[in-house]
Amino acid sequence: ENWKELLTDADTVMVSNVAGDKALPHEIAEHPRCHILTWQSPEASWWLKDIPAGLGADRVAADIGARSIRPNQTLLIIDAGTCLTFDVIGRDGSILGGAISPGISLRLKAMHEHTAALPLLDVQGEHPVLGYDTHTSMRSGAINGVRWEIEGYIRHIMSMYPDLHVFFTGGDNIEFPSDLQEIVSCDRLLVQKGLLAVGKKIE
Repeated sequence: ENWKELLTDADTVMVSNVAGDKALPHEIAEHPRCHILTWQSPEASWWLKDIPAGLGADRVAADIGARSIRPNQTLLIIDAGTCLTFDVIGRDGSILGGAISPGISLRLKAMHEHTAALPLLDVQGEHPVLGYDTHTSMRSGAINGVRWEIEGYIRHIMSMYPDLHVFFTGGDNIEFPSDLQEIVSCDRLLVQKGLLAVGKKIE
């Protein structure tokens, strides 16, 4: 909320913005040491290899954040926000691939907008495995569906890369089964940590 005050004292400004440069406030864009991180940024290649063209800036930053914390290990970065994104990074920093699917809120919104009678729900509320009415059934499908998708993706990638470590970030909360908790780091600030790691190297 007080970014304008902080900006005047900032030596370096790191930006990750999926909406593009035009969406940036001019005060930030005109800062003499403003660095906008994209998949094409030379700074990204300090940590990552084989970056797919057009990879979102938030995913680039999160991937760098994960690599700065756990280098030389196979990583799966999961960001649970509007969309659910998965990035797999090899031990050498190569981006091996990933996936994108709708997040919880987007699933609930799609059910409302593309059917005749289903209501628009928010995420808050009961979501039992066996829903007992329309609301709980919709939440069960959206929330438990995302949870099981994440769990299934982790287990599949782990079968391919036994040294896998998982970073989970984003706005949605997911409960992980006990046998996966040892290999999962939940970090809501992973994107910011990636930007910080780049900024420190630039300085």
